[in-house]
Amino acid sequence: MKVLYVFEEIDAGERHQLLGMVDHGLDVRVICDPAAKYQDDLRRAGITVEHIQWGGRIDREAIARVRAIVLHEKPALVHVFVKIALSNVIRAIRDLPPKLVAYRGIVGNLHWLNPSSRRSFLNRRVDAIICVCEAIRQDLLANRFLGWRVPMEKVVTIHKGHYADFWRKPPLRLSDYGVPGDGPVIGCVAQMRKRKGIPALIHALEQLENPRARLVLVGDVADREVARCIRQSPARDRIHQLGWQDDASRIAGAFDIFVLPALRREGLPRAVIEAMCQNVPPVVTRAGGSPELVEDGVSGLVVPPGDADALAGALGSLLSNPEARRRMGQAAEQRIRECFTPERTVRETLALYEKLTGWRPAQAAPALAQQG
Repeated sequence: MKVLYVFEEIDAGERHQLLGMVDHGLDVRVICDPAAKYQDDLRRAGITVEHIQWGGRIDREAIARVRAIVLHEKPALVHVFVKIALSNVIRAIRDLPPKLVAYRGIVGNLHWLNPSSRRSFLNRRVDAIICVCEAIRQDLLANRFLGWRVPMEKVVTIHKGHYADFWRKPPLRLSDYGVPGDGPVIGCVAQMRKRKGIPALIHALEQLENPRARLVLVGDVADREVARCIRQSPARDRIHQLGWQDDASRIAGAFDIFVLPALRREGLPRAVIEAMCQNVPPVVTRAGGSPELVEDGVSGLVVPPGDADALAGALGSLLSNPEARRRMGQAAEQRIRECFTPERTVRETLALYEKLTGWRPAQAAPALAQQG
């Protein structure tokens, strides 16, 4: 069966999934941004890659390109991984045969009265929506207005899998980024929007009994409150902002504790997965899919969102107990290795494809997805 996958960027989990689909006999075609990662890996596996840069939710040139590709390739199914592409693909194949699968990676921000939502995920042309965590699925099912709703049979949860060994690279030295090595390091990797809850993390740092604990923030800052909190914090000399870093995952591998203090709308946060793969114990909030990743008290700690006191308590308990950090770090890596595998993602996605098209996958060939 031929499947056309539509991306903007391609992340490591999607790379693993695409190569796994080839292993199971799918004839895979990919549309992505010209600068997307992992294209050489895809081509080596025999995957044809086309380039489209999405100019907006209604990009007439892109719509014509997609329609021409679908008419020529005749895929049985089109699987779209990015919202900006989804509205264009819907227009491109509105009257064509392929089944349409959409990927949803974030909670909320869909409304039946919003034309953008009705032209994308809430559009009837979408045959199935894959939710990267159960929290997203439940949010979609609860999204109702008058008689409008998403049918339950259209929505499925499939966690995006990662190979733990893919992220197990030597951690970078924090001293190279100006972080002194005189105490334990609490770290966060995120695009720091308001919903990421960074001010609560700063207030939690201030409450810690350990005066040598440092906080490292990696990522672009889009919340002005972060700068204000740092400026006014009595712990400001122990807070280090590294900005966006290409090697963020290797920096996270050097943390003693990884924290994602999100307030809402999380999907299945990749930064948490990357840290867990490197034996770094995570502290997360009950926001979106984070509690689906982390078993509270086993592979990390889970606290209420926006609660600086609870966050400080969780961080303090791990800082004072190196053995607990070691044990939870090992359990975190084991959880990703056993429960969030690309093989499981591929298997569950193929089951959905079979339901939509009747096509049955072949036995997997030697695992191309694990190479590299």
